[in-house]
Amino acid sequence: MRICNKNLRMIGANGVKVPSYAREGLKPSIVHIGLGHFHRSHFLTYMDELLGKGAWKSGVFEVDIIPSDESFISSLREQDYMYSVLSLAPDGTKELRINGPITGYANLSSEPEKVMGILSSPDIKLITLTITEKGYCYRDDIGSLDFDNPGIRHDLESDDFPRTAVGCLAQAIRTRSERNLPVTVMSCDNVPENGRMLESCIMQFCQRKYPGCIDWIKENVSFPCTMVDRITPGTTADDIRSIHGIYGVEDSCPVRCEAFMQWVIEDVSCTEIPDFSKAGAMIVDDVKPYELMKIRLLNGSHSALSYPAYMMGITKVDEAMDNDFIRTFIRNRYMEEITATLSPVPGMDLSSYKDQLISRFSNPYISDTILRLASDGSKKISNAILRPLEEAMGKGLPASSIIFALALWQYYYIFRDADGSPMPIDDPKKDELLPASSDPSHFLRVAGLSDAVLAKKDIADAINGHIEDFKAMGVPEAFRLFMEGHREEKR
Repeated sequence: MRICNKNLRMIGANGVKVPSYAREGLKPSIVHIGLGHFHRSHFLTYMDELLGKGAWKSGVFEVDIIPSDESFISSLREQDYMYSVLSLAPDGTKELRINGPITGYANLSSEPEKVMGILSSPDIKLITLTITEKGYCYRDDIGSLDFDNPGIRHDLESDDFPRTAVGCLAQAIRTRSERNLPVTVMSCDNVPENGRMLESCIMQFCQRKYPGCIDWIKENVSFPCTMVDRITPGTTADDIRSIHGIYGVEDSCPVRCEAFMQWVIEDVSCTEIPDFSKAGAMIVDDVKPYELMKIRLLNGSHSALSYPAYMMGITKVDEAMDNDFIRTFIRNRYMEEITATLSPVPGMDLSSYKDQLISRFSNPYISDTILRLASDGSKKISNAILRPLEEAMGKGLPASSIIFALALWQYYYIFRDADGSPMPIDDPKKDELLPASSDPSHFLRVAGLSDAVLAKKDIADAINGHIEDFKAMGVPEAFRLFMEGHREEKR
C-alpha cells in the first residue's frame, strides 16, 4: 500500500503509527535546511510527536542548498511528503511510523526565489539546519568563517542568489531585519557549540556584506546550541523491500534507525518555537556538557573503531563490536581516557551511558557501515579526538589509547590491502593528509593538533612506534600487543 494521505487509515489499521493530526490544513512555521536521513529520523520525529499531541499546529518546509536526488524528491511528493521511519532496538524490537510534518520542498539550485522567499517569510519563526560540518564553511583551526571558500567568496562578492547555507541565511536575515521579523536559527549538526559557531559565521558574513543589520541581529535573532543523537545509516534497497514485506507499506523514501533518540536544546530568549520538551527533548541552560559527552564518547569512538576495523576486513559496526580487541579497546581503554577529559554531565550516569553506547554500536539490526563512520575523518577527529588529547596532555592525564587511535587513523592513509589497493578515503583534507601520512607531526599538524601538544616529542615517537608495529606484524597482532601492554612497556 503506497503512502499517501488517502491511505493513512488503512496503513494505520495494519499496526503502523500514522499521523493523527489533520495534515491537509498544515502550514509551515519552520524551515529546515538539509533534508537528509538523520533529519528525517530525528527532528521530524520530534515534530510528528508534537503535532500528534496537539502541542504545535504548523509544519516544516524543507530546503536543500545543494542539488538533490530528483527521483527521491519526486517520490516524496507523490507520497504527500510523508515517509516511514523503521526503528530497530538491539533486542530486535521493531516499530514503523509514518512521519507527516513536511508541508513542501524547494531546492536552491532550481528554485532560488522560492527558497529565499520562504526563509524570509513572516510565517517562519524557526530555521533549523543539518548540513554536516562541511556545510558551514567554518575553519576550526582559526575559529573563523572560511573567507577563501569559493562559495563564500561568491556570496560575498556577487549580487546573484547565494550558493552556501551561510550566504542564504545572511541574506534572509538581512531581509527580515528590514521587515522586523525576528527568528530563531538552530543548528542540529554534530559541531561543538554549534549555535555559537553558526552565529559567528552569520555575524562575520554580515559584517562584510550587510553591516547595517548587525545590531538588529543581536537583538532579534537567537542561535541556541543543541546536541542531537540517533544512529541513522543510509537507506538501502533491502530496507525498502523489508518494510513492504513486513508491513505491506510501499515507500520509496524510508529511513532506518535505532530506537534510541536524544535531543538537548539550550534554553534561550527567542521567538516562539515549539516546546520540544513535550516530545521528550531536554531543555537545559548549558548544552556543552552533553555535547562534549556525545561528540567525544559516541562520535570519537566511532572514528576510533572505524579505521582499525576496516583495515582488519570488517565492514559493519556491529561486526567490529564482535571483535574482542576492538570492543575492549573502545569500552575499557579509549572511552575511559576520554571520560577523564569530561566535566560532570547533569542527570547522566557516564558509566551507564558508555555501556549503552556499546549496546547501540552492537545493534545487528542497524548494522551501520564502517565507511560511513570513516568519512570526513579530519572534521570529526578534530573535535572528537584532538581536543580531548590536548586537554589530557595539558592536565597530565593518561592518553595512550587516544594516541593509539590517532596512529591507526594515520596508518589508514598508508595501509594497502592484500591486492595492494589503498583504503577508500573520503575526507575534505585528503590532498593535504595523504602526503603528510609518513610523518606523524606533519600529519597531526595538518589535522589541526595544537603546536603546544605537537612540541611534545613523545607523541610523535609513540605514533611512529605503533606504525612500525602495524607494518611489521599487521593491525590485529599490533592491537593484541597494545591491549596486553607490551607496546607500552617497549616504549
